[in-house]
Amino acid sequence: MIINLPTQESLNNVALKTYYRAWDDLLIVFSEFYLMFSESKTIAGAREMYSIEWVDYVDNTQADLQSVCSLLQQSMELALKARVCGISPYLLLLNNGMKLSTTSKMVDFSVLRTLDATDLPGAVNTLTNEPLSDDFIGRYTKLRSLRNRITHLGEAGVKLDPDDMVRLALSLYIDIWPNRQWLPDRLDFASQTRHAWFYDGKYASTHMEVIQEWNFCIQIFTKGEFKSLIGHPKTERRFRCHHCVYEGDTRYAGFDDLDIGTAYLNKDKCSVTCVLCKGTFQVEQKKCPTCKGTIIGAADDDFKGYCHTCGTDTLDEQFNT
Repeated sequence: MIINLPTQESLNNVALKTYYRAWDDLLIVFSEFYLMFSESKTIAGAREMYSIEWVDYVDNTQADLQSVCSLLQQSMELALKARVCGISPYLLLLNNGMKLSTTSKMVDFSVLRTLDATDLPGAVNTLTNEPLSDDFIGRYTKLRSLRNRITHLGEAGVKLDPDDMVRLALSLYIDIWPNRQWLPDRLDFASQTRHAWFYDGKYASTHMEVIQEWNFCIQIFTKGEFKSLIGHPKTERRFRCHHCVYEGDTRYAGFDDLDIGTAYLNKDKCSVTCVLCKGTFQVEQKKCPTCKGTIIGAADDDFKGYCHTCGTDTLDEQFNT
């Protein structure tokens, strides 16, 4: 009897957790360089201003990028196994050459050989109703080849480019999880890291981490990636979500200099919906006394009267005397 069978959900959760571990390491490559040369207003500006230093810096990030490559490959393998497992976990044992026995005994699924990485795309396209695109299979094959070269030959013949790795990582997420939402996933899996164990909500929080990162993501995502991952055009105006800002504005947040808008005005013009917490909040059209914003919180909560552009409490006595 085979025990401890995996589920589609469990495999997919580990795949996402591994994916965001890779993404976290990848984003650090960009953010640390930017923070070192913080007189520049953007990541692109820092790279342009210090182009020679950037080239030298990338040479020193190769070990980090190789780790990212391996984590991404592991994540994709688990995600593909999750799709097959959605039909039946036993299909993961195809072609494993398992010897059958007439003697009854317990066999843990985790010790059995499952489908090889090379067979997973074919298994998904043959056994499930969620076929993989040729583009995804091409990227998956390239990633697997890179991982194998790194594993067996180390740095020999492999020079990874941070920009290429970002494009690859984002395209993989878009292809393999088309029905998921990037920011809620990021928040969910950021809360499951070792760092999150230390967050107390006063000095740091998971919301703080994700909103700080969001400022870099806005710069890094292309227009097409942004639309696919967030569901809105990159140029569409974003507003503060007071609930998310409240959760993230800890002592070390430093939100004043960041683009922290995660909410969008709905078609009814009477509400905004946050792409981070997925909450929808009533608003009214009224001029803010301290900025050019005209979207003011109107929900029956602690943020009634707060400007969704600058965060000012428009009901404060100083503005109503």
